[in-house]
Amino acid sequence: MKKKVGIGLLIGLLTLSSVSIDWSTVSAQSKEELQQEIKELEKEQLQLNEEKEKLQGSKNETEQKINENLNKQASVQEQIDALDQELESTKNSIQAKQGEIDATNKEINALKVKIEDLTNQIAELEDEIEVLMERIKEREALLADRLRSIQKSGGSMVYLEVLLGSTSFSDFITRTAAVNIMMDQDKAIMDSLANDKQQVESKKVAVEDNKTEIEDKKVKVEDQKVALEDQKKELVALENQLDDQKAERQTLMAQLEEEHHHLEEYMFTLEDEQAMLNLQAQAKEKAKQLAQSELQQLSKPAAGNGTMIWPANGRLSSKFSYRVDPVTGVPGDFHLGIDIANSVGTPVYAATSGVAVKGNLSWTYGNHILVVNDDFTTLYAHLNGFAIENGQVVKQGDLIGYMGSTGNSTGPHLHFEVHKGGWIGFYPPNSNVVNPLNYLP
Repeated sequence: MKKKVGIGLLIGLLTLSSVSIDWSTVSAQSKEELQQEIKELEKEQLQLNEEKEKLQGSKNETEQKINENLNKQASVQEQIDALDQELESTKNSIQAKQGEIDATNKEINALKVKIEDLTNQIAELEDEIEVLMERIKEREALLADRLRSIQKSGGSMVYLEVLLGSTSFSDFITRTAAVNIMMDQDKAIMDSLANDKQQVESKKVAVEDNKTEIEDKKVKVEDQKVALEDQKKELVALENQLDDQKAERQTLMAQLEEEHHHLEEYMFTLEDEQAMLNLQAQAKEKAKQLAQSELQQLSKPAAGNGTMIWPANGRLSSKFSYRVDPVTGVPGDFHLGIDIANSVGTPVYAATSGVAVKGNLSWTYGNHILVVNDDFTTLYAHLNGFAIENGQVVKQGDLIGYMGSTGNSTGPHLHFEVHKGGWIGFYPPNSNVVNPLNYLP
């Protein structure tokens, strides 16, 4: 939020003591003329007071608008801060949700590896079962051949023939043991094969059950991942919505700040006008006191006949007319006077005689001087320095200051304005500004 920048307008107090004036070149006035001039000055003082009251009303209204604008800015800023907190919380939730999704992905990948291992184990067990089945078939075929042989030879006669073919008792015993061994081996082989087949089948069933369990778990985890991703999508949508709301508030804040900037500029303009009116009121009072003084015989200043002199040497860089504002670049700006461009320090002279009022730095005119008389108020702006004091009576052609580039200026020049009567404001209809070129030779 922009901070209000105060612009000090330093106004020197006019010295109301008697002033020694050389009026050798000015014709004397009659008593009636002096009385008429005093009446005119009093009338202009009343007008100045009215203008000051109007300006004060405008200032009060503008201050109220500025306060309302600042309150709106504070409210919008609170909304932006709240949205920032909610956005931060939402982003943290999105990060946390993404962490859960990443952990779920790792779990899914681990389950995939387990399922792949179990699938390989099942394939290996199936190969073992296939080998065992081949062995069982071979054993079954061998036993079947033996049984057929026994059946063809009369049942158990084969074993009897083996026994009867012994040559001694010792050979008989040996042959008996061999027959028993053969029979036991055949039986053991059959039992072992059957047991192996049963174990492999059991392992296969266990592995398949484990695989089914893991696949079921994988499905659940994948469903959990889908749910997490849906939750993340909702959070992302909320984040986008909050971003949009924040952008709207920021746009509104920018508009309020721009409005505040314009109101402050307008306030500065009003303050400048008020300061100028105060200065002019002091000058009018000084002029009235001078007119009332019986020590001097005042005449109308040289500007009263409409004749002025050029206030400075230089190039006429801008006339009294509409133009593009050289500072803002905005077209349609009305230039209230003429600009005479030259280097910093170029002497500036009074275009008319009258009472000089020195105005220090202002946002609009920078350092400036007004020369006030009964007919005209001439204004000399953007000065680099002063050569007179407040309340000083000057004659046409007196050195009053030096050219500069203070205030709202783009380069060294003298801004010269002519107001018919007292200065009452910047812009018509609140101004009585006239074209200076109409009064210059």
